[in-house]
Amino acid sequence: MLFDEIVDLAAKLTGRRADASYVYGKYVQRLLEKGRLRRVRRGLYVALSPIEDEPFVDKLLVASKVRSEYFLGFHTALEFYGSAYSVHNDAYICVKPENRFEPFEFAGMRFKPVFVEDVDFGVEEKEYRGHALRVSSKERTFIDCLDRVEYAGGWEECLKSLQSLGGLDFEKTAELAVEYGSEALLRRVGLVLELLRGRSIFYEHLPEEVLMKLEDRISGQPRYLVVGVSGALNVRWRLYVPEGFEENLRGV
Repeated sequence: MLFDEIVDLAAKLTGRRADASYVYGKYVQRLLEKGRLRRVRRGLYVALSPIEDEPFVDKLLVASKVRSEYFLGFHTALEFYGSAYSVHNDAYICVKPENRFEPFEFAGMRFKPVFVEDVDFGVEEKEYRGHALRVSSKERTFIDCLDRVEYAGGWEECLKSLQSLGGLDFEKTAELAVEYGSEALLRRVGLVLELLRGRSIFYEHLPEEVLMKLEDRISGQPRYLVVGVSGALNVRWRLYVPEGFEENLRGV
Protein backbone atom coordinates (compact mmCIF):
# COMPACT_ATOMS: atom_id res chain seq x y z
CA MET A 1 0.00 0.00 0.00
CA LEU A 2 1.31 3.43 -0.94
CA PHE A 3 1.50 6.12 1.72
CA ASP A 4 -0.83 8.30 -0.37
CA GLU A 5 -3.38 5.48 -0.30
CA ILE A 6 -3.10 5.37 3.50
CA VAL A 7 -3.79 9.11 3.62
CA ASP A 8 -6.87 8.64 1.43
CA LEU A 9 -8.07 5.74 3.58
CA ALA A 10 -7.68 7.82 6.76
CA ALA A 11 -9.78 10.57 5.19
CA LYS A 12 -12.56 8.10 4.36
CA LEU A 13 -12.55 6.62 7.86
CA THR A 14 -12.49 9.93 9.73
CA GLY A 15 -14.60 11.96 7.35
CA ARG A 16 -11.99 14.71 7.09
CA ARG A 17 -8.78 15.30 5.24
CA ALA A 18 -5.65 15.32 7.39
CA ASP A 19 -2.17 16.35 6.31
CA ALA A 20 0.40 13.68 5.59
CA SER A 21 2.55 14.32 8.67
CA TYR A 22 -0.48 13.91 10.96
CA VAL A 23 -1.48 10.62 9.28
CA TYR A 24 2.05 9.30 9.56
CA GLY A 25 2.35 10.11 13.26
CA LYS A 26 -1.19 9.12 14.18
CA TYR A 27 -1.50 5.89 12.21
CA VAL A 28 1.55 4.76 10.25
CA GLN A 29 4.17 5.15 12.97
CA ARG A 30 1.97 3.46 15.56
CA LEU A 31 1.22 0.52 13.27
CA LEU A 32 4.90 0.18 12.45
CA GLU A 33 5.77 0.11 16.15
CA LYS A 34 3.11 -2.51 16.82
CA GLY A 35 4.36 -4.62 13.94
CA ARG A 36 1.05 -4.46 12.09
CA LEU A 37 2.61 -2.57 9.20
CA ARG A 38 5.92 -3.30 7.45
CA ARG A 39 7.87 -0.82 5.37
CA VAL A 40 8.81 -2.20 1.95
CA ARG A 41 10.64 0.97 0.91
CA ARG A 42 10.04 4.67 1.37
CA GLY A 43 6.34 5.40 0.82
CA LEU A 44 5.34 1.75 0.36
CA TYR A 45 4.00 -0.54 3.09
CA VAL A 46 2.53 -3.99 3.62
CA ALA A 47 -0.19 -4.46 6.22
CA LEU A 48 -0.59 -7.56 8.41
CA SER A 49 -3.95 -9.01 9.26
CA PRO A 50 -4.76 -9.58 12.97
CA ILE A 51 -3.92 -13.28 12.66
CA GLU A 52 -0.60 -12.83 10.82
CA ASP A 53 2.84 -12.70 12.39
CA GLU A 54 4.49 -12.25 9.02
CA PRO A 55 2.95 -10.39 6.07
CA PHE A 56 1.70 -12.19 3.00
CA VAL A 57 3.65 -10.50 0.24
CA ASP A 58 2.30 -10.63 -3.30
CA LYS A 59 5.24 -9.93 -5.59
CA LEU A 60 3.09 -8.62 -8.43
CA LEU A 61 1.17 -6.20 -6.22
CA VAL A 62 4.32 -4.82 -4.64
CA ALA A 63 5.95 -4.44 -8.05
CA SER A 64 2.92 -2.56 -9.37
CA LYS A 65 3.28 0.12 -6.68
CA VAL A 66 6.92 1.10 -7.23
CA ARG A 67 6.33 3.53 -10.10
CA SER A 68 3.22 5.05 -11.65
CA GLU A 69 4.59 4.87 -15.20
CA TYR A 70 5.64 1.27 -15.64
CA PHE A 71 4.62 -2.18 -16.71
CA LEU A 72 5.45 -5.67 -15.49
CA GLY A 73 7.35 -7.49 -18.20
CA PHE A 74 9.52 -10.40 -19.24
CA HIS A 75 9.52 -13.32 -16.78
CA THR A 76 7.26 -11.39 -14.39
CA ALA A 77 4.66 -11.09 -17.16
CA LEU A 78 5.03 -14.80 -17.89
CA GLU A 79 4.25 -15.45 -14.22
CA PHE A 80 1.19 -13.19 -14.41
CA TYR A 81 -0.13 -15.15 -17.40
CA GLY A 82 0.54 -18.44 -15.63
CA SER A 83 2.95 -19.74 -18.26
CA ALA A 84 6.28 -19.38 -16.43
CA TYR A 85 8.02 -22.74 -16.22
CA SER A 86 9.59 -21.75 -12.89
CA VAL A 87 8.68 -19.20 -10.25
CA HIS A 88 11.45 -16.66 -9.71
CA ASN A 89 12.15 -14.36 -6.80
CA ASP A 90 12.90 -11.48 -9.18
CA ALA A 91 10.25 -8.99 -10.28
CA TYR A 92 11.03 -7.02 -13.44
CA ILE A 93 9.49 -3.55 -13.45
CA CYS A 94 9.85 -1.89 -16.84
CA VAL A 95 10.37 1.86 -16.71
CA LYS A 96 11.90 4.62 -18.77
CA PRO A 97 15.46 5.57 -17.73
CA GLU A 98 14.25 8.84 -16.21
CA ASN A 99 12.02 6.84 -13.85
CA ARG A 100 14.81 4.58 -12.65
CA PHE A 101 14.97 3.31 -9.09
CA GLU A 102 17.50 1.38 -7.11
CA PRO A 103 16.85 -2.38 -6.99
CA PHE A 104 15.64 -3.49 -3.58
CA GLU A 105 14.77 -6.64 -1.69
CA PHE A 106 11.82 -7.43 0.52
CA ALA A 107 10.64 -10.72 2.01
CA GLY A 108 13.22 -12.64 0.01
CA MET A 109 12.14 -11.10 -3.28
CA ARG A 110 14.15 -8.82 -5.53
CA PHE A 111 12.56 -5.91 -7.35
CA LYS A 112 14.54 -4.68 -10.33
CA PRO A 113 14.10 -1.99 -12.97
CA VAL A 114 14.40 -2.85 -16.66
CA PHE A 115 14.86 0.19 -18.88
CA VAL A 116 12.62 0.47 -21.93
CA GLU A 117 11.79 3.25 -24.38
CA ASP A 118 8.01 2.92 -24.25
CA VAL A 119 5.75 1.94 -21.34
CA ASP A 120 2.45 2.17 -23.24
CA PHE A 121 2.87 0.35 -26.55
CA GLY A 122 1.71 -3.24 -26.22
CA VAL A 123 0.84 -2.75 -22.56
CA GLU A 124 -2.51 -3.66 -20.99
CA GLU A 125 -4.18 -2.80 -17.71
CA LYS A 126 -5.39 -5.88 -15.87
CA GLU A 127 -7.48 -6.43 -12.75
CA TYR A 128 -5.59 -8.43 -10.17
CA ARG A 129 -6.85 -9.17 -6.66
CA GLY A 130 -8.94 -6.03 -6.62
CA HIS A 131 -6.13 -3.84 -7.94
CA ALA A 132 -5.24 -2.56 -11.40
CA LEU A 133 -1.79 -3.36 -12.67
CA ARG A 134 -0.04 -2.79 -15.98
CA VAL A 135 1.51 -5.75 -17.78
CA SER A 136 2.90 -6.31 -21.25
CA SER A 137 0.43 -7.99 -23.59
CA LYS A 138 1.03 -11.63 -24.42
CA GLU A 139 2.36 -10.57 -27.81
CA ARG A 140 4.80 -8.02 -26.41
CA THR A 141 5.82 -10.48 -23.70
CA PHE A 142 6.69 -13.06 -26.37
CA ILE A 143 8.73 -10.54 -28.38
CA ASP A 144 10.47 -8.97 -25.38
CA CYS A 145 11.52 -12.32 -23.94
CA LEU A 146 13.20 -13.28 -27.21
CA ASP A 147 14.74 -9.84 -27.55
CA ARG A 148 16.32 -9.85 -24.07
CA VAL A 149 16.47 -13.49 -23.08
CA GLU A 150 18.38 -12.78 -19.88
CA TYR A 151 15.22 -11.26 -18.37
CA ALA A 152 13.26 -14.39 -19.27
CA GLY A 153 15.54 -16.67 -17.26
CA GLY A 154 17.82 -17.78 -20.10
CA TRP A 155 17.01 -19.84 -23.17
CA GLU A 156 15.74 -23.00 -21.47
CA GLU A 157 13.39 -21.18 -19.10
CA CYS A 158 12.33 -18.82 -21.88
CA LEU A 159 11.38 -21.55 -24.35
CA LYS A 160 9.65 -23.75 -21.81
CA SER A 161 7.62 -20.76 -20.60
CA LEU A 162 6.69 -19.51 -24.07
CA GLN A 163 5.57 -23.03 -24.97
CA SER A 164 2.77 -22.65 -22.41
CA LEU A 165 1.81 -19.10 -23.36
CA GLY A 166 -1.61 -19.67 -24.88
CA GLY A 167 -3.87 -17.17 -26.60
CA LEU A 168 -1.28 -15.41 -28.74
CA ASP A 169 -2.55 -13.39 -31.67
CA PHE A 170 -0.01 -14.60 -34.22
CA GLU A 171 -0.66 -11.83 -36.73
CA LYS A 172 -0.22 -9.21 -34.03
CA THR A 173 2.94 -10.92 -32.80
CA ALA A 174 4.48 -10.75 -36.27
CA GLU A 175 3.45 -7.12 -36.73
CA LEU A 176 4.96 -6.23 -33.39
CA ALA A 177 8.21 -7.99 -34.25
CA VAL A 178 8.41 -5.99 -37.49
CA GLU A 179 7.76 -2.72 -35.64
CA TYR A 180 10.73 -3.36 -33.35
CA GLY A 181 12.91 -2.83 -36.42
CA SER A 182 15.52 -5.49 -35.59
CA GLU A 183 16.27 -8.12 -38.19
CA ALA A 184 18.09 -10.21 -35.60
CA LEU A 185 14.89 -10.26 -33.55
CA LEU A 186 12.80 -11.21 -36.60
CA ARG A 187 15.02 -14.24 -37.10
CA ARG A 188 14.65 -15.30 -33.47
CA VAL A 189 10.87 -14.84 -33.53
CA GLY A 190 10.49 -16.82 -36.74
CA LEU A 191 12.72 -19.63 -35.51
CA VAL A 192 10.97 -19.99 -32.15
CA LEU A 193 7.45 -19.71 -33.57
CA GLU A 194 8.23 -22.46 -36.08
CA LEU A 195 9.82 -24.60 -33.38
CA LEU A 196 6.85 -24.21 -31.03
CA ARG A 197 4.34 -24.94 -33.80
CA GLY A 198 5.63 -28.50 -33.81
CA ARG A 199 5.85 -28.77 -30.02
CA SER A 200 2.88 -27.01 -28.41
CA ILE A 201 -0.88 -27.24 -28.75
CA PHE A 202 -1.00 -23.47 -28.29
CA TYR A 203 0.96 -22.95 -31.52
CA GLU A 204 -0.19 -25.79 -33.75
CA HIS A 205 -2.61 -23.51 -35.60
CA LEU A 206 0.06 -20.92 -36.41
CA PRO A 207 -0.54 -19.99 -40.08
CA GLU A 208 2.35 -20.49 -42.47
CA GLU A 209 1.58 -17.02 -43.84
CA VAL A 210 2.73 -15.48 -40.56
CA LEU A 211 6.10 -17.20 -40.83
CA MET A 212 6.39 -16.16 -44.47
CA LYS A 213 5.74 -12.55 -43.50
CA LEU A 214 8.72 -12.68 -41.16
CA GLU A 215 10.89 -14.63 -43.59
CA ASP A 216 10.34 -12.10 -46.38
CA ARG A 217 11.91 -9.37 -44.24
CA ILE A 218 15.14 -11.27 -43.62
CA SER A 219 18.21 -10.66 -45.77
CA GLY A 220 21.95 -10.58 -45.43
CA GLN A 221 24.45 -12.99 -44.00
CA PRO A 222 23.63 -15.68 -41.43
CA ARG A 223 24.01 -14.73 -37.77
CA TYR A 224 24.53 -16.57 -34.52
CA LEU A 225 21.43 -17.22 -32.44
CA VAL A 226 23.63 -17.12 -29.35
CA VAL A 227 26.53 -14.73 -29.82
CA GLY A 228 29.83 -16.59 -29.96
CA VAL A 229 28.26 -20.05 -29.97
CA SER A 230 28.59 -21.98 -33.22
CA GLY A 231 26.06 -24.42 -34.52
CA ALA A 232 24.23 -25.78 -37.54
CA LEU A 233 22.81 -23.29 -40.01
CA ASN A 234 19.03 -22.98 -40.11
CA VAL A 235 18.69 -21.98 -43.75
CA ARG A 236 15.20 -20.51 -43.50
CA TRP A 237 16.00 -18.13 -40.63
CA ARG A 238 19.69 -17.72 -41.48
CA LEU A 239 20.76 -18.48 -37.96
CA TYR A 240 23.53 -20.66 -36.61
CA VAL A 241 21.63 -22.60 -33.96
CA PRO A 242 23.65 -24.20 -31.14
CA GLU A 243 23.70 -27.99 -31.05
CA GLY A 244 20.94 -29.35 -28.84
CA PHE A 245 18.98 -26.07 -28.83
CA GLU A 246 15.67 -27.91 -29.15
CA GLU A 247 16.59 -29.97 -26.12
CA ASN A 248 15.65 -26.89 -24.07
CA LEU A 249 12.05 -28.01 -24.52
CA ARG A 250 12.54 -31.50 -23.16
CA GLY A 251 10.66 -32.35 -20.02
CA VAL A 252 7.75 -29.96 -20.60
